[in-house]
Amino acid sequence: DEKFLNLPIDWHSSEFSHLWRFNLHYFEWGRNLIEKSIKTNNFNSNDIGLLFYFIDDWIDKNIPGHGDGWHSYTISLRIRNWIIIFRTFPGLVSKKYLDSLWNQICWLNSNKEIHLGGNHWLENLITLVIGSCQFEGKKARIIYQDSLKDLEKELKIQILSDGGHFERSASYHLLILDRLTELGLILEN
Repeated sequence: DEKFLNLPIDWHSSEFSHLWRFNLHYFEWGRNLIEKSIKTNNFNSNDIGLLFYFIDDWIDKNIPGHGDGWHSYTISLRIRNWIIIFRTFPGLVSKKYLDSLWNQICWLNSNKEIHLGGNHWLENLITLVIGSCQFEGKKARIIYQDSLKDLEKELKIQILSDGGHFERSASYHLLILDRLTELGLILEN
């Protein structure tokens, strides 16, 4: 469902559904922009500048711990998308962006969706493993080790002996396979 947004973006607009706002906060659209640019070998500097404008605007207008942007599932997806964006354009990444990314990782680590289980819990853990790899220091190592250990335990529960997802949903199976493939590639690199 496409929408036209006015600048500045109202990240909390009640005009949009809860799910639509979640999707806005994921920044999946930013990652899609990068993938399209890579496929066409056409990096439009205006689009890239606008993408970083939106990241800056998101940081300024989303108070830590409040609103849709700070829901653990939303953070899980945004962290991974921002990492891809930052790794693609390292020259445009500021200390402000890295500080926000680290704060989001720490917040997610303290607000995991263990109670929901399923794909939410896996999204949290996969993101914490990937996110903690982007930083150095004792806390990053602890987040990495704890999250990887929890992920291994949870995969034994959620992935059945036949390789399928325990919810027996093809969409969850494909989603988890996609996430684990991405995790494997990132860890390998």
